[in-house]
Amino acid sequence: MLARRAHTRLELQQKLRRKQFETDEIEAVLDRLAERGLVDDRKTASSIVRTQSARGRGRGRLASELSAKGVSREDSAAALDELDPAEEAANLARVLARKARSLSASLTPQARSKKLFDHLVRRGYSPGAVLAALRKKGEPADDEP
Repeated sequence: MLARRAHTRLELQQKLRRKQFETDEIEAVLDRLAERGLVDDRKTASSIVRTQSARGRGRGRLASELSAKGVSREDSAAALDELDPAEEAANLARVLARKARSLSASLTPQARSKKLFDHLVRRGYSPGAVLAALRKKGEPADDEP
C-alpha cells in the first residue's frame, strides 16, 4: 500500500481492518512503520496539501480532506501553514479562469458570477478570496448592482 502513495495511520488501519487483520497486529505493525518513518501523518498531510492545492483545492477543502483521513488538527494546521498565499491566489485565479471558460455565454452576468462563486467556494476557497478574485476578473459580485 505504501509503495503507491503515502497513507495516514487511519487510512492504513481501515484498509488492514477490511482485510480482516486483528487490531493488535495492526497497531503493532503501524507502530513499527511509524518508528521507521514510513508512516508519518505530518509528512503525508504536507504531501496532500501540496498536490491537492496544485489541483485547485482551497484551504477549506484541504482541511476537510485531512480531517477525513485522520490527520490531527495540529498536523493539519502545520501542513496548511506551508501553503504560499501567492500560490494559493494564483491557483484560485487559474480555477476561476478555467471554470469561466466552460460556462454558457447565454448566462446573465449575475448568474455567471453566482455559478463561479459557488464553484470556487465548493473547491474550498474562502468567500472573501473568491469575491476579490471575481472583482479582479471584472465579474459582478452579489453586493454590486
